[in-house]
Amino acid sequence: MSGIISYTELEDKVKSMIKPSRFEHSLGVVEMSAYLASKFSLDSEVARYIGIYHDAYRYSCDETTPSFCIEHGIVVFPEEKENPMLLHGALAAIHFPEDAEGDVPDFYRIAVRHHTLGSRDMGLYGAILYIADYAEKGRKHLSEKERGFILSQNSLEKMIIVIMDAQREYFRKEGIANAAVSDELYSFLKNGGRLA
Repeated sequence: MSGIISYTELEDKVKSMIKPSRFEHSLGVVEMSAYLASKFSLDSEVARYIGIYHDAYRYSCDETTPSFCIEHGIVVFPEEKENPMLLHGALAAIHFPEDAEGDVPDFYRIAVRHHTLGSRDMGLYGAILYIADYAEKGRKHLSEKERGFILSQNSLEKMIIVIMDAQREYFRKEGIANAAVSDELYSFLKNGGRLA
């Protein structure tokens, strides 16, 4: 990863940007991301780098965030306009080169941008981040059995389907509508689509 700061330097920056509890979550995401990358023969160091950064702007969103993202070429979904906090991944995508102090590959930025709602376009590292964000060991909403079931799936796509099935059931019970971009991803994967 030449041309950008080291993982350790980025971790130090992120630690100064977010609450301690969110930083602990980010460390859990790093661990889970590295595990998933290794399991599926991807680059664990890249997965760790993306993982530590994904929530760097978790506390930076306000009512001006949607227009800021649009000005920077980000397509903002209706659910994100309604709840700007969902755009913290988009803010991270915008600021990634600045904070990493170099040319960040596009797929790093795409991964962090789509880790909240998911997207057909999030790529393999986006899939890793999406799964790790949901299933890292510090997440108390999952039992070890549920986490184990997710991780027992033989593809990233199947892991996402298991997660989305659980989320969709929760949303149904709570009367929450699914985001259209999430529904599109779910349908794509259920019909045998593969992320690349």
